[in-house]
Amino acid sequence: MVAELARLRRELAALQARHEALLGSSSWRLTAPLRGVARWLAPLRNRGLRWLRRAPMIGPWLIHAALVRRHAAIHGEAPRLDPPVTFNEHILHRILFDRDPRLKLLNDKLAVRAFIRARVGEDYVVPLLGTWSDPALVEWDRLPLPFVLKPNHSSGHIAYVRTEADLDRVRLTALARSWLAEDYFDTAMEWGYRNLPRRLLAEPLLRGPDGATLVEAQVFTFHGRAAILRVFVGVKGGDDRREVCFDAQGVLVPLTTFFSQSAVRLEPDLFDRLIAVAETLSAGFSHLRIDFNLTTDGPMIGEITSYNGGGVHPWYNPEWDGILGRMWAEQAPQPGGSQILAPET
Repeated sequence: MVAELARLRRELAALQARHEALLGSSSWRLTAPLRGVARWLAPLRNRGLRWLRRAPMIGPWLIHAALVRRHAAIHGEAPRLDPPVTFNEHILHRILFDRDPRLKLLNDKLAVRAFIRARVGEDYVVPLLGTWSDPALVEWDRLPLPFVLKPNHSSGHIAYVRTEADLDRVRLTALARSWLAEDYFDTAMEWGYRNLPRRLLAEPLLRGPDGATLVEAQVFTFHGRAAILRVFVGVKGGDDRREVCFDAQGVLVPLTTFFSQSAVRLEPDLFDRLIAVAETLSAGFSHLRIDFNLTTDGPMIGEITSYNGGGVHPWYNPEWDGILGRMWAEQAPQPGGSQILAPET
């Protein structure tokens, strides 16, 4: 890992040097007016492209071409889709071909609460402080600090409001409006987000035992059976982020990823509980990732993920892309039926 990080730092330094050389070149200065025109036209181009992606006939083909190109650019080869082989290829196959209506339920951060509640009970549902269709209706002074703000219909959008200093009502209202203005399908091109109802929601900021930063656990399931459990400690995006991975029996798995390995270990009873809950939630699905927050009040489901990494997750150990792909394929439908389906409303 140390050698790999050193290599990445050298590559980053080389890229920065090339970038600085480009910015200082005469060709960069001479083409500045053209870049200005391109920036001015970009919104028009993006709106037109989004409209075309929603067109009944051409839209699925445009999405197919864009996602295949992205996969090839990141993984260095075109994806195999009939049948998919690696885990990332299976995710891409799901994005392009799977029209199971339950995927929309799972991707909706409000609707999925009823699914969690029905399968494993209220204790695993994160408390809800409020939900709104218009940010102007939020009564900010009634929300207990600390809390998080997020939209129900997208991924990766979140605002942390820890103190009164973070409670900038104008900024939060504008941010929430920008979230609700966009159908996340137009960005991600993932059918499970298409035309979801758009709402704003607030939840309490969850903390780990004794007020510590949350420990997060992700259980990867295939055909209702847990395969691996990844445990994350440290702040997301922080230098202290660490992880460790186990199989469903609790045996340490050498899954090399971006983060240094953590020494954290879950108590056996908690480990078995997470596995059991994840398997109950994922019954009837070819693959789901169940994301737990290990809070002072016990484990809660932060999210159920159906499109892990958008099909371009860069496993540092490529072998695991194949291992997880084989787990998915064990009970997968026979090849030969793939077709580009017109997006549904």
